[in-house]
Amino acid sequence: MSNLDQQLEDVIRRRKKVTETLERLKGRKEQAQANLEAVEEECRGKNIDPAKIDAIINQLETKYGELVQELTEDIEKAERKIEPFVTGTNQ
Repeated sequence: MSNLDQQLEDVIRRRKKVTETLERLKGRKEQAQANLEAVEEECRGKNIDPAKIDAIINQLETKYGELVQELTEDIEKAERKIEPFVTGTNQ
């Protein structure tokens, strides 16, 4: 077998591998698109516009931070109020 024949076989084998990889990637892309559509539909079902999901996440994170801060302040206030009873200095 000549060198050119070997090169041709190698190139054909590589082309076949590229074609197979491309088909697998197309399948993955189709699956990802189907998953995205399902998630978007679920969002719409909950009255959330998928196009505004980042803004909604930011709002939720802000609200979460505010609530944690509020809870922390309330707990600190409660701890200060009960401290005299715990330490026995409530006279």
